[in-house]
Order: sequence, then structure tokens, then C-alpha cells
Amino acid sequence: MSTNNHGRFAAVRLSARLRVRSFLLALVLLALLGAIYAHDDPSRELSLKDRREIFEEVWETINEKYYDPALNGVDWVKVRESYGPLIEAAKTDDEFYSMMKRMVAELRDAHTRFHTPRERRERERLFSVSLGISLSEVEGQIVIIDILADSEAFRAGVSRGMIVQTIDGKPVAEKMAEIILQLGESSSERATRIRAYRRLLDGEAGATVSLGLLAPDEKIFEVSLTRQVFSTAPKVVSIQLATGIAYLKFNVWKSPVHREVKEALKQMRRSAGLIIDLRGNPGGEVHEVLDVADYFFNERVSFGKFISREGKTIELRTDRKKRIYSGPVAILIDESSGSGSELFAAVFQEQGRAVVVGRASCGCVLGIARFKRLEGGSELAVSELGYRTPAGRRLEGAGVAPNETVALRLADLQAGRDTALEQAEKILRSR
Repeated sequence: MSTNNHGRFAAVRLSARLRVRSFLLALVLLALLGAIYAHDDPSRELSLKDRREIFEEVWETINEKYYDPALNGVDWVKVRESYGPLIEAAKTDDEFYSMMKRMVAELRDAHTRFHTPRERRERERLFSVSLGISLSEVEGQIVIIDILADSEAFRAGVSRGMIVQTIDGKPVAEKMAEIILQLGESSSERATRIRAYRRLLDGEAGATVSLGLLAPDEKIFEVSLTRQVFSTAPKVVSIQLATGIAYLKFNVWKSPVHREVKEALKQMRRSAGLIIDLRGNPGGEVHEVLDVADYFFNERVSFGKFISREGKTIELRTDRKKRIYSGPVAILIDESSGSGSELFAAVFQEQGRAVVVGRASCGCVLGIARFKRLEGGSELAVSELGYRTPAGRRLEGAGVAPNETVALRLADLQAGRDTALEQAEKILRSR
């Protein structure tokens, strides 16, 4: 009995110790979570010490990791001296983040970029905030070239081919010039303008933007639109066109794109031709590019190489030897086709596996090893790898030139014609 009482007492003491340990462990976990949330609290203002640390970390990371030891011809030490004093003058976090973006943009590299906490969250959670419309320059005018069917803009009657004249009452040309001055140059003139078009309409979700548009009938169309949240998760669209040509489009090179493309190709394998639409596809993961490419070759094919700062190479090649589609291929590209999309189109072009149709691509082809998380929730991406095609071509700054160039025309947009798609169909039918 005494043994049993002693056993109960020991069990009580053990239970008490476990509860104390559990309580202490919970406190430690809460402290860790608190540190994590403090590190990424959008409501917390950065201190001057925080800003100095972010500035130094960004500068040093680029100085040590950038793929080009010459830093793209930029005097990086002078950049530090020029931008260092600006962190003292920044009155808000927004001003500080704008300064950091401007500093990183000195490298004229679309892949090396600084993201604000909001931009990082959008990237990680696969969503974006926009009006659901895309802009480009057509015949010297800034024009709506695409619009999402589930957007408020579409429901309000905004359509492709409308010319943008004002944004929030300000002439669009004036706003465009201001934004380009703020952002600086990118990998190419095309990349610079793409960033500027996006910034024209950028902002917080739920905020209203007033647009002054010129409709095809020459009448002014004024509309107020609210920025919405749209998913940027991988999406594959595949259809059979009336001509018997198969059509395949996806928005980004991220898993599970290769699996969905594989299933689509199984259904399309007997089609007389295939159009792969990479317009507007900014790139993504290189292994997805190689996985999709596997479905078009019955032998191992080189896809070029990445080159590190030290001159080490990473060879890219297909290796599954599991061709699904053997028919003729046309690839559609435009100035918004970037990174992995350019790599894919360039190698298919060099291999003679596809004819490339449309407009010259972004010229934004470098490799990012990882995104570096910074204090307050911002992040930095650094180009740590250069790229060369199997033929030794450098695509960064140059892009992919189509075999068949099809310019955007205002009349075609307003008439609802996709002349690049029509040209691709014509080429494939002739083969």
C-alpha cells in the first residue's frame, strides 16, 4: 500500500514536471512565433536600425552573389555611397522600399529585384492585385491588349483595343514617364516598359482607379474600377481549334504544369499540329521547362547551361526519352514571355523542333537560386547564374527573335482578331 501511495505520489510529481515542461515549451514556441510574426508584421514600422541592416544586407548579398563579377558594368561601391544617405532621409517605409527598388534596379536586371512585404506575400500565396487588364504600346499608344473575363473591368464594358488616355485624371504618358524614371532600366527596353505598364495600375486591393479610355468609336469611355485579387496559380488550357490544330496555353512554369500538359498531350497526340502559347508567361521553375520538353523528343537534348560567378556550369538537358507528341509545333511569344518561356522557345527554335511566331521576347533569362527573406517581410532575389543556349546564345538583354514576326495592330485588337494565332495555324497547316 505504501508502495502504491509512493507510486501515485511519484506519478503526480512526474505529471507536474511534464506540465511545467509543456508550459515552458509552449512559452518558447509562443516566443518563436512572436519573433516570426514580428519579423513579418505588415503593421510594424521599420526602425532606422532595421533599414540600415536591410540596406547593408541587400548591398552585400548582391556584391558577393551576383553572377557577373563585373556587376553588369555598374560601380557597385559608388551605388552604395550614393544610396546610403537616402535611408536617413526616407520618411516612411514606402519611401525606403522605393529607394531599395531603385538601388537594385541600377543593375538593369529583371531577375535581380527587391520585393516589398506585400509583393512577397503575393508571390508566395500565388495571387496578384490588379484591375484584370494588361497594357502595351500599340502604334504609339498605350492600349488594353488583354482583359480577364472574371474582372470588374470586363463586366463594366472595358474591351481590348481601347486606348488609355488618363489614369486618375492624369495623362497616361505623363504617368508613364514618371514611373520609368522611378523604376530605372531593366534587362531590355521591353522589360523596362512591361514593369512600367504594371506599375501604372498597381496598388492595394479594394482601392479604386479611374480610367479615361478612348473607345473604337472615338468616344471617351470613363470608368472607375476596384483593384481585385486574382489567382496566379498554374493553369493549363487545351482545346482543339476548328482547323484541327491543337492549342495549349499555360500561365507559368510551376508544378503541376508538366503533369497537366502531359495529360493534354495524350489527348492531342494525333493532332495535325500543335500551338503552344507562351505569351504573357513570365517563366518559373527550370525543371518544369525540362519536364515539358521531354514530351517532344525521343532522345536526350541539351537545353543549354547555367554558369555561376566562378565559371562552374550546370548542364540542362532532357533525359526521360518519353516523347508524346511528334507532330509539328508552333510557339507563340511576345514581350511578356520571359525566363523559362524564352529558354523553351529558343531551344525548340535551335533544334528545329518548332517555328516561333509573334513578337520578340522579354530578354530576361538568368537564374535565381533562392529568395532571401529580409527584416520586416521584404525579400531580395539575386541572379546567381548566367545562361547560354546550346548554340552559345546569350538571351539576357536580347530575347528570342521569332521566325515569323506578327506585330500588334490596333484594328486587329478592336476587331477581336488574334493575328499571331492565325499565322501559327497557317504555318502548321502548310506543313
